[in-house]
Amino acid sequence: MSRPPRWRRWRRLRQIVNVAAAHGFGYVVEQLGLGGLLSRWRRPGPENGERPRLARGDHLVRALEELGPTFIKLGQILSTRADLLPADIIAALRRLQDQVPPFPFEAVRGQVERELGAPLEELFAAFSPVPLAAASIGQVHEARLAGGGEVVVKVQRPELEELVETDLEILFEVARLADRHTAWGRLYDFSGMVEEFAATLREEMDYLAEARHAERFRQNLADMPGIYIPEIYWDYTTRRVLTMEKVAGVKLNDPERLGTAQVDRPALARLLTQAVLKQMFLHGFFHADLHPGNLAVLPGSVLAFMDFGMVGRLSPERRAQCLELIRGLLEHDSGRIVRAMLAMGVVPPGVDRQQLRHDVDRLRDRYYEVPFRELALNTILEDFLTLAFRHRLRLPAELTMLAKTLVTLEGVARELDPALNIAEVAAGFGRELVREQLQPEAIRRRLRRAWEEAAALAVGLPRNLHRLLDRLANESLHLELEHRGLSRALGQLDRIANRLSFAIVLLSFSIVMTGLVISSALVQEERSLFFWRLPILEIGFAAATVMVFWLIVSIFRSGRF
Repeated sequence: MSRPPRWRRWRRLRQIVNVAAAHGFGYVVEQLGLGGLLSRWRRPGPENGERPRLARGDHLVRALEELGPTFIKLGQILSTRADLLPADIIAALRRLQDQVPPFPFEAVRGQVERELGAPLEELFAAFSPVPLAAASIGQVHEARLAGGGEVVVKVQRPELEELVETDLEILFEVARLADRHTAWGRLYDFSGMVEEFAATLREEMDYLAEARHAERFRQNLADMPGIYIPEIYWDYTTRRVLTMEKVAGVKLNDPERLGTAQVDRPALARLLTQAVLKQMFLHGFFHADLHPGNLAVLPGSVLAFMDFGMVGRLSPERRAQCLELIRGLLEHDSGRIVRAMLAMGVVPPGVDRQQLRHDVDRLRDRYYEVPFRELALNTILEDFLTLAFRHRLRLPAELTMLAKTLVTLEGVARELDPALNIAEVAAGFGRELVREQLQPEAIRRRLRRAWEEAAALAVGLPRNLHRLLDRLANESLHLELEHRGLSRALGQLDRIANRLSFAIVLLSFSIVMTGLVISSALVQEERSLFFWRLPILEIGFAAATVMVFWLIVSIFRSGRF
């Protein structure tokens, strides 16, 4: 898609800045250097109407909801980043509702007909004008195909992509400003975070990608009896329209119908847990939006997954690191836990590793004697994320999504079976995976992979060395040195120079005034001459005062006194 026009980005940026300021985040706007975009009439005050007094997390949620789809999705992603934000903000963001008024049926008709290339009546034997659900990206309608199949059709909001791309451009610019002008920017790569968010949001808006996700889940879980993935109707699916088999089951967010259904709830809870853990640690591809509305029970206690727009991915390397972390937790080995964290690249330079290990020891000791049946996974994960927040650890986005999914999984599973302990199930699954990792075949695969990587490095070494020597010979190799704290030292020197200049000017002013007074006394008898009749003392005093005042104002305006 083409880049949004500059005027549209400028107008949207003004709206974002003013909404942020109206909800009490004007200090962030000023810190980013965007204060000039604030409209006077949007500033909160008695004359403009005060905003209700709310906690900062509630104000943030309201601001995100007011700004629309992109920022609602941003809030949902941030709700998984307890390593970045304090607990009260995270708690508020988790209450963020992605529920908006539906758009008109005529707009639905137009979108479907443009995407599928035929009138709605020719495409479907029946199409309900009333949506089943409406969210910020699209809404879902029931329909029936000409062949008689019952389906649900997800339709993207018209003109959504244009708004999202404009917002993403603005977020990239704001992230660059934050990287340059804030202390947090030196700790976290905000530009990289926005890139990850943009990729996630664009994938969620692409219904073809969601359809491919569903097919992949069907393949990965084909050997698990009791799991069902709805069929995708590819002839009726495009980037903006998704047609999927209607699941005639009871959703887990319908407790009344679920209570009357003949469902083995404990077995269902264990099946759900095992299916999600298998997705995570065996396939590295998991459903990342596991709220009860996306899960249904079919006859025979079959569990159906739905809505595959948001998924998480774990590379083989990351899964191995997670298993190492699990081994450390199971064996109460703090050294292994810290080494796994270092391998994940989550410990930035400058972190007090001795204090980090001490905090890991305390976290380990807290759960050392606690039986697995008494452990709450959400408590363990929240403690770990609090530790990450305290030490400014840079957790990879896939790990925070993994943690959020596990917490959601525990909540859903315990609604089905309060006696189920997901930590115990996860520990058993982790032990099984660790045993697999220690099998001779698995060790052989890892050694072969390491050998291939070493061989590739050895083969490429002469070529890379030749490039380096060539750049040295051509004087095209540039070395950049950064002195940490240099700007602070230069600022201190600047202040010292300003104060010294101030003192010299005051001394000069005193000398000039003394000279004028003495000369005025010595030439009292010469007052008959025209030159000495002029108010020389007064003129000199006025000129010197103006100069001193001008210098003082300049120094103070520089902010370096």
